Amino acid sequence: MATQDEEARRVRSYLQSQGERYTFAELWTRLIRARVSLMDAAEGVTQEQADFRFAPDEWSISEVLHHLVTSSGRVAELVEGLSRGESVESGRIDPPREETSLSIDELRARLRDDSISWSALTERLSPAPATTPTAAHSFFGELHARAWYLFQRVHDLDHAGQIAKNKAADGYPE
Repeated sequence: MATQDEEARRVRSYLQSQGERYTFAELWTRLIRARVSLMDAAEGVTQEQADFRFAPDEWSISEVLHHLVTSSGRVAELVEGLSRGESVESGRIDPPREETSLSIDELRARLRDDSISWSALTERLSPAPATTPTAAHSFFGELHARAWYLFQRVHDLDHAGQIAKNKAADGYPE
């Protein structure tokens, strides 16, 4: 079984190498497929289901979506800055678990709007900017602009899995 450090190195290597190999437009396909999977996972979820937490230390679907929308906008800003060659601070990228008063419908709408923003961002970016500067991720270390772009795919898939885990838990509302 891989240790957490080995897993971080593996994912970092993937982000860096694929980010160096492909343009933003080529990476967009991967990002958007993951985002559609995430939106599909949230589709049809009722408010009761969105607020369900199967254990005190587990996130509800509402918390997951709130986190994703908040983080995603910050990652997009980071990618855009790095792609312009700017030194960018990455400390706000991964917000902590936080309850939200937004309804599941509002969260789905924000996720959809954020997804559209990623497509617009992709059109504005230079296809293959330099791999410097970089910005630090708390788990994966220094990443360049296209690696950060691809990070959003990994982040979306990770949280889609978290939503699936909620849905599969005992006591999940019907």
